[in-house]
Amino acid sequence: MNMRRLLRHGALAFAVCLGGCGGGGGGAPAGIGGSTGVTATLTGTVTYDAVPNVNGALAYSATAPRPVRGASVDVVDAQSGAVLATTATDETGHYSAAVASQAVVVVRVRAQLSRSGAGPNWDVTVRDNTQGNVLYSMESPTFSTAGGGTTRNLHAPSGWGGTGYTGERTAGPFAILDTVYTTMAKVLSVAPNAAFPTLRVFWSPRNAPATGQVSLGQIGTTSFSADPAGDAIYVLGLENVDTDEYDASVIAHEWGHYYQHAFSRDDSPGGSHDFADLLDQRLAFSEGWGNAWSGIALNRQDYGDSMGPAQAAGVHEDLSAGADAPRGWYRESSVQAVLWQLNSQYGFAGIHQAMAGGLRSTPTVTTIHAFAAAFASAVPSAQSGLASLLVGQSISGAVNDPWATQETNVAGVPGIPPLYKPATVGATASACVTNQYGADNKLGSFAYLRVQVPTARTYQVSVAGPQGSDPDFSIYAGGRLAASDGLGTSESGAFGLPAGDVVLVVNDANNSSSNTCFNISIN
Repeated sequence: MNMRRLLRHGALAFAVCLGGCGGGGGGAPAGIGGSTGVTATLTGTVTYDAVPNVNGALAYSATAPRPVRGASVDVVDAQSGAVLATTATDETGHYSAAVASQAVVVVRVRAQLSRSGAGPNWDVTVRDNTQGNVLYSMESPTFSTAGGGTTRNLHAPSGWGGTGYTGERTAGPFAILDTVYTTMAKVLSVAPNAAFPTLRVFWSPRNAPATGQVSLGQIGTTSFSADPAGDAIYVLGLENVDTDEYDASVIAHEWGHYYQHAFSRDDSPGGSHDFADLLDQRLAFSEGWGNAWSGIALNRQDYGDSMGPAQAAGVHEDLSAGADAPRGWYRESSVQAVLWQLNSQYGFAGIHQAMAGGLRSTPTVTTIHAFAAAFASAVPSAQSGLASLLVGQSISGAVNDPWATQETNVAGVPGIPPLYKPATVGATASACVTNQYGADNKLGSFAYLRVQVPTARTYQVSVAGPQGSDPDFSIYAGGRLAASDGLGTSESGAFGLPAGDVVLVVNDANNSSSNTCFNISIN
């Protein structure tokens, strides 16, 4: 991704600072800082310590410098704090700026990717959620621009001391930023005018797998959030417990969920999941997509997530292999294998077209079946190969049927097949859920009904369950329309529904039985 092509010059090493170096600003007149009216060219290279993830563990002995690509660079007057010039590094980490000769300045590199105006645009920042959401940056020592051409390079060290972190972890935010740069580049390779919604990434060495106050680092896990405050990714960073700044697979996975929100659609209920779990069909697709996307974007076949003492343990998964038995539409490993292999065989363009096109508008919820139909439409010549990949993961049915009416792999869940039970306006239907594969978001936790709505108007939707149950439901028609989440054994509400196919998704909030059945009416 050529965010800006700049000059390339030699290297000099010097100190850096992290976090509290301040933010950027607009350019100031060239006369600030003792100017004689003569300009000087300031160039340099910006790098960071990259620590590779090898088989799920961080390999600090293999740490190597990598360029900081696309980052915002400010030349700042050391006395007044005014920004004299603003530029960005190119894909090799080089920057260049014209400043006043004999000015006394520092070079500040912000953990920010920014491009505005016509054509492709983005604004990505890496911030510290435990320090008032301050933008991370690093600065050079103070120096003079006297003499015309000046070279100043910056390097962000990892802070690793051999058995633990002994110095400031300056490289962390720039490692995260570089993974985001790579993911964006993959999208731009097939959609060169893509407009990326503003994204904030929150990382801190205090971020821990605990639930509580985000400002104290209690973020739960590395995750994507699309909330009213804007799209955000929260990243773990607690040493000897779970750090993710160097786990490019994990960062790319969460960015994959951002991609779904920005360019496609994600109906997943969210929640905890594992490679071994049998999942709700929406969750299996969403997490399988995130895993596959990490390999697609990073051009790698494996997924690595480090954790534990010295970040020396973790998870390592072959993205191409698929799930152990049982395989199916309810396994994220099955989904990721199909998607990763599709990219390997046919490239990303068709996948992006399916994700941003047919899957985004499907009348069903977002599943591997809905994606397959969208991909088959986008790349008709690949239908045979797609069908073979699906069969290889025990996903059956026609590749062009988002409703999966011919799916026969049901894993013993009551009421399946079909995956979408037919329901008629004016009649009562029955649907059952089960906790036999686990609580909340596992296979069978949700029942799906396909409703043919004859005319667009307001309908009364009612769901009633047995004693001890707590029914909830959501309504979808090319995306989520509404939801009803209350207490008691019955739920109802009046909702404006469009004509055509509508999906009603029902679950038991208590998930109290291996076979809980509900009566559903739409009038």
